[in-house]
Amino acid sequence: MLADALHCRYGSSERQSAQNILPLIAELVTDTATPLSDLAAIAVMAGPGSFTGLRIGVGVAQALSMANSTPGIRVSNLAALAFAASLQCDADVFWTAMPAREGEFYFAVYARDQQAGVALLGKEQVAVPSALDWVKPSGSHVLVGEGWQGDSSLREALGTGADFIEATPTLETMAILTQKLFAQGQTCESALLRPNYVKEQLEY
Repeated sequence: MLADALHCRYGSSERQSAQNILPLIAELVTDTATPLSDLAAIAVMAGPGSFTGLRIGVGVAQALSMANSTPGIRVSNLAALAFAASLQCDADVFWTAMPAREGEFYFAVYARDQQAGVALLGKEQVAVPSALDWVKPSGSHVLVGEGWQGDSSLREALGTGADFIEATPTLETMAILTQKLFAQGQTCESALLRPNYVKEQLEY
């Protein structure tokens, strides 16, 4: 992102992230005449999500950050969901959920925050609905993410009739959220750019 301009490149082939990501970065650098060494920060969607996808994205971000001594920014996929929803409605709280494996769900509660975009309440979790540590703050709230669709067990465990909102993070919304995180000083060294698997035993 340069000043107030957003420059994007997309890969059109499915399941070829590893082959596409570096050529797309090189193309973006060339077209915008922006050396990687001039970047203020390198942000990456760190998860939770696909194991392979996270490894590829975080690995590339970590390498670029390390090679150029550029600060990194880890963006939570659940936070991105909440922020995308916050741009579409005036709710105060966003209950985010994504399907995991074996009947588990990635889950987190975020509140609208003027400075950071959204702020995590409690912690990000992954568990079956009955084992989730529910955080129920006051204020209007909505349900966001694929976890609330199809399987009714999550709604039953929550015990609320909150509305579901369809929200998909785009490169533009992720860039805005990243700018807010950068302004808040939420950067890290390259060694700390790690996938957000949520389960502590899977972190490395």
